[in-house]
Amino acid sequence: KQWYQRRVAITAGQFAAIRTACYTRLTLFLIHKLFCFQTKSILQINLFGNTTFLFAISASILSLFGLIYVPFLQTIFQTEALAFDDIIMLVCLSSSVLIVDEVFKLLLRVFGGDKKLTANTSEDTKHLIP
Repeated sequence: KQWYQRRVAITAGQFAAIRTACYTRLTLFLIHKLFCFQTKSILQINLFGNTTFLFAISASILSLFGLIYVPFLQTIFQTEALAFDDIIMLVCLSSSVLIVDEVFKLLLRVFGGDKKLTANTSEDTKHLIP
């Protein structure tokens, strides 16, 4: 058989690990994406200025780790614990959207693209919370 015709047998334990990694990656990606809605760079905003935004991100991260590491939630959501190096790899992968957005904002500021990005405004994450 050709390499593309081979079927990979995935056990139930491997499927749970794959499901957990996908859920973790998606959740971390969305958390990083929240910071991309800023017109300023993440290095220019006051990250601790909006406590509601910090509470929402903290609750998301705590619920994510609850689904991964709390035994009765693992049973309900059919997840399994991930190793530390897996978590680090998923954080690095999901932060790619934030890195690309920050480079894009830098290029816009350097080459004078969007005037809103070069303006010195006092916006922070407050516009993200209704």
